[in-house]
Amino acid sequence: MIDEDLRTARQRARRWEGLSERHTAVAALVRQARRELDAVGVWDQEQVAVAETRLGAYLAMLAAVERDLAEVGPAWELYEELLAREERRVAASADPRGAELLEIGRLLAELDVELPARERARAAGLEALYGRGTVGEFVRQVEALGMMAEGGVQGMGGVREVVQQLEERCRELGRLRDRLRARREEVLLS
Repeated sequence: MIDEDLRTARQRARRWEGLSERHTAVAALVRQARRELDAVGVWDQEQVAVAETRLGAYLAMLAAVERDLAEVGPAWELYEELLAREERRVAASADPRGAELLEIGRLLAELDVELPARERARAAGLEALYGRGTVGEFVRQVEALGMMAEGGVQGMGGVREVVQQLEERCRELGRLRDRLRARREEVLLS
């Protein structure tokens, strides 16, 4: 029974994901249409009418997507809960998939700690580069990751270089997290 529930929840989660992407795109169109309407001179009534019509159409599309999102509800949360329930069941049984799931869970837990720490360090570096933060705070964040090279960060060029390294590592870790989640899902649905 849980297999069918998982498949149904997965379909709803995928639908939610598509709707969420559509919502983001339509919301951007609404913002753009509002900017265009604001830029139209009030003396050009024909352009005002066209811009208002375009904005109205985008607002109607946005409302429809929001209704669909509300209909799907908290699909991802339900899907993740069902996956976690199945994962606990498989791990507690003699099922050979349990060992792989435990390892995937361990790796995901490590990523849940490392990725946010690297993102915080990257954000502190960007703040230092743009004058909204201090290099000292950035260095503390980087040292907490165990990344500090001999001699420390030298000047803003050094900050920029470490920020770039952090950005690349965050992308790599994000891709790894996505692969691990996909493998977990594949193991649980097999």
